[in-house]
Amino acid sequence: MKKLNIAFVWHFHQPNYQENYNGDFLLPWVRLHASKDYLDMLKRIDNFSKIKLNFNFSPVLLVALQKYLNGFQDLHLKLLLKNENDLNEQDKIYILNNYFDLNYKNMALKRPYFTVLYNKRANAKELNTSMFSVQEYVDIMANYTLCWIDEYFEKEYFELKELFKKEQNYTLQDRQKIAEIQLDIIKRILIEYKNYQEEGKIEVLTSPYYHPVLPLLIDFKGKEIKNFENLPENYSNNTDAKEQIELAIEKYNEIFNRNPKGMWLSEQCICSKTAELLSKSGLSWSVVDEGILSKSIKREFERDFEGNLDNPYELMTNYITKGKHPFNLIFADSFFANLLNFGYGNYDSKIAANDLYEKIKTIQFKLQNSPKDNHILTIALDGENCWETYQNDGAEFLDTLYGLIDDDETLETVLVGDFVQENKPEQLEALKSGSWINRNFDLWIGEPTKNVAWLYLDSVSKDIEIRYQEQLQDLKNENEKEKLKEKFKLAHREILISQSSDWYWWYGKPNESKSDGIFDYLFRRHLMNAYEIMELDIPHYLTMPLANVANKPLRNPKSDISPKLLCNKDDELQEWKDAGTIFIPDGPTSNISSLIKNIYFGKDKEYIYFRFVLNRNSVKMAYESIQNQIAIYFANDNERFLSPIRFVSKNDNSIYPILMNQFSREVRFVFDSNRISRLFFNKSCPYGLWSQMLSKNSKIAYREVIELKIPFEDLGVEEGKLSFCIIDSTNELINEVYPQDVLIDM
Repeated sequence: MKKLNIAFVWHFHQPNYQENYNGDFLLPWVRLHASKDYLDMLKRIDNFSKIKLNFNFSPVLLVALQKYLNGFQDLHLKLLLKNENDLNEQDKIYILNNYFDLNYKNMALKRPYFTVLYNKRANAKELNTSMFSVQEYVDIMANYTLCWIDEYFEKEYFELKELFKKEQNYTLQDRQKIAEIQLDIIKRILIEYKNYQEEGKIEVLTSPYYHPVLPLLIDFKGKEIKNFENLPENYSNNTDAKEQIELAIEKYNEIFNRNPKGMWLSEQCICSKTAELLSKSGLSWSVVDEGILSKSIKREFERDFEGNLDNPYELMTNYITKGKHPFNLIFADSFFANLLNFGYGNYDSKIAANDLYEKIKTIQFKLQNSPKDNHILTIALDGENCWETYQNDGAEFLDTLYGLIDDDETLETVLVGDFVQENKPEQLEALKSGSWINRNFDLWIGEPTKNVAWLYLDSVSKDIEIRYQEQLQDLKNENEKEKLKEKFKLAHREILISQSSDWYWWYGKPNESKSDGIFDYLFRRHLMNAYEIMELDIPHYLTMPLANVANKPLRNPKSDISPKLLCNKDDELQEWKDAGTIFIPDGPTSNISSLIKNIYFGKDKEYIYFRFVLNRNSVKMAYESIQNQIAIYFANDNERFLSPIRFVSKNDNSIYPILMNQFSREVRFVFDSNRISRLFFNKSCPYGLWSQMLSKNSKIAYREVIELKIPFEDLGVEEGKLSFCIIDSTNELINEVYPQDVLIDM
């Protein structure tokens, strides 16, 4: 059988968790993942003679590891090492809020006593620090930290086995030993990665220094951004993009005594200008998601019901960009990445590993008649976060998978730098821009809060630059000029930190975490640091959370529209281009529940218009019976009676503030993938009830999208304000509410 090359590329990244460059870390994730993932992921290949792997460390993560070795701490670590008799009320509140943040099934349940403490905290109706004794607070901290140390290290640290076994009555000396073991693991990480790379067992990549989305940092042109409202005009920062690359190469060289061959682009975001910058910087390759290849060659990769590619040839090929500065690209199989990230953790690890192996063999079999001798299957993904859903932190899965590949003489794991150097690439005629998520940049820009963050970044950057140039002109002394340049360099570093993709990822919809407030604070804090360094007054807007500033979930209509309801896919570029938009960003994985991808709305003198772009990937679209519903609720100040929404929320988490409003009109329709009903009109009446009414001039149309027009007359509106919200539901259960907080006013 013709050999198949496999490139595993494991990506490690954590953002900058410091308030300032010389301060401790606010969050513990660098330290915790260091003892759970980074080193044991490397050491697993010791049991296999042929396995070679590719690893990526973002430079900001490398610096954090070094800082821990230089005495920096995080808030969790400070409490872990605090004498139990000195724990105050605030310490205990912090422990209750932060020391249970882990996977319950695969981490907490392995420690029976910690599980008791966990359940006691989880079942508490209100936060009360007296619910635990001082010793229990100590045991919570010790057990939590031990959950984040991989069991692999039991054989390397003899004290660890006893610490794992103990479970309760931990002493300060025990906690000091736990921290000591973690720091020793951190110390070994960079040493061992350097050694393994020199032995040819692995290749280590780098990333842009502070993990920015380079295509957006370079400019916004041609990036298919959904909404430009509040974005800075003509934004372009090619200089900083280049600096983020150069600083990364410099840090890599400092640690590994060589230049990197490859660069993992933050969030696998790429465009032609980014590839050109990488090539000019001396880098030779990067890995990008398969969706970008589909976009670039204008061909989708079809799969069967088990996810196997019908024709894997083009995806299993290495490419080079066209132009004066060509650059090598390999494209990751996103189906495999999603399986490892979001699927296999729910199954028996050995069964999952064998399933992946069989899928690899299916690809190999389909390539037997290929005219090429060497193909490359690329499996590239986050190498730390997914393992929390696996048994034993992914140990059985990886050991089984590596063993199957190692024993198979027709499969070979490769270092990507070597492969692209030794195998002639196909030329990519045109490289399209996008990321690993839905081939676009919607998770970092185009949503109201994200856009305001970009506006802040641009505004602060300009303020700092202007201040620097003004001060520089006033100075005559060369020594003073050098001091000012150093000060500006420190301020500019804060700007570079603020360019990190992480801040924009967590702002706005759809991503959220328990630490959203901290991420918001850190983003604004670094911008404030820049002002303080340059001795400028901090603008008031930076002192307020962005969520308070960017609370507008829409783009308002630019002017009146009167679309003909032709339902053409591209009509938003023509008849609907001046319409308002309710933004619905796609999630990190393909959204299979939401019925709607986009909503447009507008009006003329007689009608209000709506356009619903449907999510064809939704499993609900495949239902045979019509049960999907969209309802629009209107509030008209002139109406005498108002009635509540009649749909039911699935659980407490889906009760949004907007559902507390009452409305004067309800317009709804039902549909499936092929059919649609007429519009049903209901009018509010006394006692919060609804009565049916008829509409002669309303119209609904359905082809590729759903479009409708509703006469203002039927809504009881002649002039003044009309407010509305939209609900998508299935079987009278709410799927989504648009928007969730504040009604949209017309």
